[in-house]
Amino acid sequence: MKFHYRDLWVPQTATPDQIKSAYRKLARECHPDHTANPDAARFLLIGEAYQTLSDEAARRAYDAELQTYLRRRGWVLCPACGAHNEVPRIPESKIAMCGRCRTALPVTEKERRETQTAALREQAIDVVAELGADLLDLTGDYLHRRLQGVRARIGVSTRKGAR
Repeated sequence: MKFHYRDLWVPQTATPDQIKSAYRKLARECHPDHTANPDAARFLLIGEAYQTLSDEAARRAYDAELQTYLRRRGWVLCPACGAHNEVPRIPESKIAMCGRCRTALPVTEKERRETQTAALREQAIDVVAELGADLLDLTGDYLHRRLQGVRARIGVSTRKGAR
C-alpha cells in the first residue's frame, strides 16, 4: 500500500490547490536536474502521489482503499501530515501523538482498543478461511481417492459426471 498523503506531506483534507502546491515544492526539491544528489525513486513517488490525489475519482477510490487498509491494521492517519501511525496503549491523561509531525492524533484509548480488536478479528477470519479452504482441498482429494479405491475393489463403476 502506498501512502500518497505522507509522500506529499499533506493532510487527508487537503484541497486540490494545497496538493498542487505541495507537489510543486517537493518536485523542485527532488528533481534530478535541480539537485546535486538526485533521488529518482522519491521523485517518482511524488509524481505518482500527485497523479492519484489530483484526480477526484482516483482520490475517492484511493481514500476508500486507504481507510480499509488502515482499519484492518489498527493504524491511525495523522490529520496534519498524512502519516500512518501504529498507536500503542494510550495511558490515562495522555494524548497520542503523530510520530512524524508531533500533532495530536484523533483517537482515544477506547477507540484504539476497539479498532485493534476489530482488525485482529478480521485477520483471524482471513486466516481461518484460508486454512479451511486448504484443509478442504487436502481432505477432499484424499477422501475422493479413498472412495475411488473402495469402488474399484468392490467393482462399482463411477457415476457419469463424477471425477
